[in-house]
Amino acid sequence: MPDSYVAVCIGWNIMRIWFTLFYIVKFIGVGFLAPYVAMFFLRNGFSNLQAGFLVGLISFVGFVAQPLWGIVSDRYMLTKRLITISCFSTAVIILGYLIVDNFNYLVLVVIGYSIMRAPLHANVAALALSYLEENGKKEEFGSLRLWGSAGYIVATFASGALLFEGDLDIAIYIFSGCCLILGFMSFMLPERRVYSDVDIMQGAGLVIKNSDLRLFLIGIIFIGITLGASDQYLAIYMDEINSAAWIVGAAVALTALPEIPLMRFAEWFIARWGIRNVFVIGVSVLPIRWIFNIYVTDPYIAFPVQVLHGIAMSALLSVGVIYVDNIVSESLRASGQSLYLASLYGLGPSIGLFLAGILMESEGATTRPLWVVCLVTGTLGSILINSSMKKKDLREIA
Repeated sequence: MPDSYVAVCIGWNIMRIWFTLFYIVKFIGVGFLAPYVAMFFLRNGFSNLQAGFLVGLISFVGFVAQPLWGIVSDRYMLTKRLITISCFSTAVIILGYLIVDNFNYLVLVVIGYSIMRAPLHANVAALALSYLEENGKKEEFGSLRLWGSAGYIVATFASGALLFEGDLDIAIYIFSGCCLILGFMSFMLPERRVYSDVDIMQGAGLVIKNSDLRLFLIGIIFIGITLGASDQYLAIYMDEINSAAWIVGAAVALTALPEIPLMRFAEWFIARWGIRNVFVIGVSVLPIRWIFNIYVTDPYIAFPVQVLHGIAMSALLSVGVIYVDNIVSESLRASGQSLYLASLYGLGPSIGLFLAGILMESEGATTRPLWVVCLVTGTLGSILINSSMKKKDLREIA
């Protein structure tokens, strides 16, 4: 066996390990913080409306900033550098949550945090896809991304058991520490080696020119509305139905559990049933979850229902990423991922969280109206996504 071939194999395995570790650490940080941000603001004396506004602002600023960062990444080939900058700056800015107790000043901290966090998710995905494609393994993105889900499960279970009834400030410190570690780990990631002479207007006009992507992203925004509400109000819902602290943590962890096996076999599912069928079936289980959340008040029944979330997320976080990468040009890879994630985690959740803040503001309000909104928007999103992907399939057949 030639030495050059052995060297390439060793290099591939080492780099895959670095991506794996990066995703694990990244989602350990996310798992400790993300499900409890709204609760953190509420426990620090802010009203439901203020908490909903702040959490929604995180998503909205991300929606605006992510595509801009994507254009910069594609135009100037700064994918890896933006990851490093995002990690180190986010590690510092998030500590402002602990220092600032004035609502108006906290808005500024949230905006700064959201802007600097925005490049991370899309650029890591673009870098991983680029590296996998160079090695002819792009369809294996799901098996790489699943390690993030594993880290998330461990973190959410631990955070629910340890922090839900305690001091949530610890979650901020853990998240900051994870971002700091990621900053140093980013030095070990590969450079994106595709030269791009993309004009800034190409990235900005991607949605206008690509009708498949445009309709698809509208559907994703509707799905994102439900995710913003569920991510922040699941813990509140479980507390509302008198769940023990360990059940709250376990329920949040359970939402990610199916992601691991489903992402592991995403390549097989796509090859067998096609990317549209796999994706649409995945996101279509969300309305079923919202129906259960509307009517179930027993924590021991509500607990296993949350597994449906993981089925949908495995499709959104692996199959959806691959689909978007397939319908945009290689030179606009980061822009495509930025638009996808900005819709899924930006505009959609910002709308959902703003609505949640309004619905939860009145005294004695429950999460039930929120789940009704999720049911309606989630169903519409699934229909739009299926329609956009079906149109593309029909054109390809023709």
